[in-house]
Amino acid sequence: MEENPFLDPDFDPQTGVDNKGTQPENVYAPIPIWEWIKLAIVGFLLMIFYIYNSHHATKSLRNKENCIKELKNLHSKRISLESETSNSLKQSELSKRFEVIGLKALTTPPIKIVKPREQD
Repeated sequence: MEENPFLDPDFDPQTGVDNKGTQPENVYAPIPIWEWIKLAIVGFLLMIFYIYNSHHATKSLRNKENCIKELKNLHSKRISLESETSNSLKQSELSKRFEVIGLKALTTPPIKIVKPREQD
């Protein structure tokens, strides 16, 4: 089993070197504070991106749901307008509207006009 270099009184943990000027083989050099700061900044940026992405996805889902509701509403309006239009174009409905103006539906069948043939 290897001996722990941190228990050696001659070992300086800040530099990772003992008083003899040699660095033990199984001891890693400490990570400088700037490396921790860079890691924290990258983590913070990733966290901000994650939050932004979450809010953006929620907003787009809400927008999609609103569009679906509006589409269903417009579809029902279209169907009701089509039925009103088809009902208003029936002959009975047209005759009721034209009676107000003074026009009446024909009761006699139309007469066919035939041009006599000219014989040579």
